[in-house]
This record gives sequence, C-alpha cells and structure tokens, in this order.
Amino acid sequence: MRLFALTFGGPESASTQYRLLQYADLFAAAGIEFGYAPAAGFSDFAALAGADVVVLQKTLVSGGKLHRIRQHARRLVYDADDLIWLSPTKKHHWWTQWRIERRLRRIVRAADTCVAANEVIAADLRARGAAPLVIPMSVDGTKWTDRPKPEAPVTVGWSGSPKNLPFLRAILPSMRAAQERCPTARWMIHCGQEPALAGLRYAHVPFVPGEEPSVVRQFHVGLLPLPDEPFARGKSPIKALQYFASRIAVAGAPVGATREMLRHDENAVLVKTPEAWAKTLIELLEDAPRRGRLAAAARRTFETDYDAPVVFDRLRHALLAGR
Repeated sequence: MRLFALTFGGPESASTQYRLLQYADLFAAAGIEFGYAPAAGFSDFAALAGADVVVLQKTLVSGGKLHRIRQHARRLVYDADDLIWLSPTKKHHWWTQWRIERRLRRIVRAADTCVAANEVIAADLRARGAAPLVIPMSVDGTKWTDRPKPEAPVTVGWSGSPKNLPFLRAILPSMRAAQERCPTARWMIHCGQEPALAGLRYAHVPFVPGEEPSVVRQFHVGLLPLPDEPFARGKSPIKALQYFASRIAVAGAPVGATREMLRHDENAVLVKTPEAWAKTLIELLEDAPRRGRLAAAARRTFETDYDAPVVFDRLRHALLAGR
C-alpha cells in the first residue's frame, strides 16, 4: 500500500508535522509506504498514479492543478486542520474570497473523502457539500511524557509561536495581578521571540527544535488564551495536547473547537471573560489539590483520545476506506 501526501509545508510546518509526518513509523509498521512533497510548486502529477491514496493537505490549489491531481490519483483525500479558507490576519478582497470559495468547493467535490481535525471545520466542509470524517490532532506520548516535576516553585507557562504572542499579551493584566497575589510563582514563556511582557517577572526560554517537551514539562499550569474570532474557532490547539500529555493543569479560553478538548473543571478550567483570568490563575496557584486533579484528568484524556497511536488507527481507516 502506498500513500503520498501533497503537504501544506515541510517538516518545519506544524500542520504537516502533527497531521502526517509524525505517523511515519506507524505507517511503516502498518505496511504503508509513505512519501510526501509540498503541494506548492508540485508538478510531477504522473507520479501520483503510483500511489494508492493521495492526501491533499489543506492547500487550496487552483482548478487546473486540482484537475491534474484528480486525473492521476486513484483515491483523493482532502485534510484540513484549520479554517485555511478564512484569513486570520486581514480581510480578503471580495474577489479573493470568491476565488478561495470556488477552489474549496471544487476540492470538496473532487475528493473521495474529506477529513477535518474538529467539528467546527467539519461543519464548514459540510456546508460546501462534503461528508467529512473527524480525525483529531494528536501528539506522540513517547516524546510528550508526564515525568514528575518539583512541587515548588509553582510554574505558570505558555508555549507558542511568535504570531500567537498577542493572545498572551491580551491577558497580561491578569498575569500581573496573579503575580502580585502569588509572588513566589514562576512564570515561563517558551517562544521563538522575546515576548516583551512589561511588569511580569518571567523567564523567556527560546524555542529550540526538539526541546519543547523538556521545557513544557516544567509547567504546573499551562495557559491557552485565544481570541473569539472565526479563524481561532477552528483551531485544535496542539498546545493543549502538549499540556495534557505533560500532565499540566490547563487554563484556556472556550473558543470554538477548544470546547471539544477542554471540559470545565474536569480536565481544564475554561476562562470565559478577560476579567476571569486573574481569578482563575490565583485559584490554580493557591490550590495544589485542584491543580493535581485537573492535571491527572488531562493526562487521562490525552491517553484515551489524543495519543498518536490511538488517533493513527482512526486516520488509517479514513485514508484507506473502501480498499
């Protein structure tokens, strides 16, 4: 069995890494030969005929390129892990939006199967005529482990890319209020850019590929602030799964698909308003038993629903359905 993916990017792309590349060993163990190339710039369409399944990963290719792909692909699967057809940073011109919508509808019609990372994305695909399968995001539990951490100092942490720093800065007043109430707490920011959080005494840990698990594992409380806007509602934050796998008490915004992952006062604390962040952080810093209960539940949720081998079984069936 041969699977070939036209990916959103290379190994440095989080979507490509977590949606496909992390399963390379599992593909091999299942007897599936796996290859990939970025969809942008791909032109060796005849080579797709050698694959039993072709995955087009969220890229909105042109009609001409889609025709060439479909012409050679025996089975075509379209996979989306976010609402890429929306613009997260600026409003599209009406002509650009019309062209994007046209491409998306063509891809949905051409694909044998559509796969979505959550129900929010699935609903958008259904609105375009698809019958998508929901296959959640995952991380590898052999890398993201829950080794014991010192009880003190209690560490509040955030891990994310520089483009998401505005989400963290939005709750800075609450972080400063929690720091004033709990001065012995440690604050750790893991990011490829200095976060510039004025008034907060924090340690900045620069991003180094491969070192994320050892950094995140030090957190007792993990922050997941998100804006309530259309693109963010379609996110299935890998950050949440990393926190879960690392046995961390998560404080997160109940935005869109995060509600599918975070259950209030069961495996996380959902923070519904900007004003509630300070209260939530103080409570988590001061209540060690509650932190421990939430963290343990988070790890159980990860092992049951989001560990890579668990999700891989669902992914394999979705990709190879009908074969």
